Amino acid sequence: MLMKSTFRTFLILACVAMLAGSTGCKSTSHEGGVPVPACAMAPSQGDAGATTEQLRSERMLIWKADLSIEVWNIATAVADAAAMAERQGGFVEQKSDRGETAANLTLRIPAKSFKAAVAGLETLGTVTSRNLAGEDVTEQYVDVAARLKNKLVLRDRLKLLLEKAVEIKDLLAIETELNRVQADIDSMAGRIKSLQGQADYATINLSLERKAVLGPLGYLCKGIAWGVEKLFYLRD
Repeated sequence: MLMKSTFRTFLILACVAMLAGSTGCKSTSHEGGVPVPACAMAPSQGDAGATTEQLRSERMLIWKADLSIEVWNIATAVADAAAMAERQGGFVEQKSDRGETAANLTLRIPAKSFKAAVAGLETLGTVTSRNLAGEDVTEQYVDVAARLKNKLVLRDRLKLLLEKAVEIKDLLAIETELNRVQADIDSMAGRIKSLQGQADYATINLSLERKAVLGPLGYLCKGIAWGVEKLFYLRD
């Protein structure tokens, strides 16, 4: 049994060596129990290095904004915000409201129009809070893209190896590894798509509150409160 197992392993390694021969691979590593040529684990230095440097020089930023605005009419403000997003090439991703008293919108705006969209939304009413932030995800993107490229190379080599396998045990082992690699590829591709989408379209979380309309007593109480405050503080 030991000799058969050793012989089978030798055959798999020989197949891998044949597949890797044209690229000059001389060593192998074990990925999930299946021998894999070392060159399948990393892209060539030529094109990969250039691509990585190009991505790093361009920088990938994810812009987000949180705005709270008091308006006179919620329905009108919601309609104006949606129209403004569309004019900038964006859209309303999510919307909720509490009748005529408040509403919350999540807007997706092309990154190039982010600042203009924020400035436009601020004209809807009185801004009570404002927070803008940009997150640099260049390194994340480069890392995932590099690992995805490695996995794609590995998947292709496993497919070639699968075509040459004869023993049932070898077929099962390679198929198991191939399924695992494909799952990693799907996950990484999804992550790249998510990062790209967030970088291409900035997110604006807009909170709208209806302005309070004070009655006579309300104005009186507000004036008294202001007068009392000034008895203690002339300047904050």
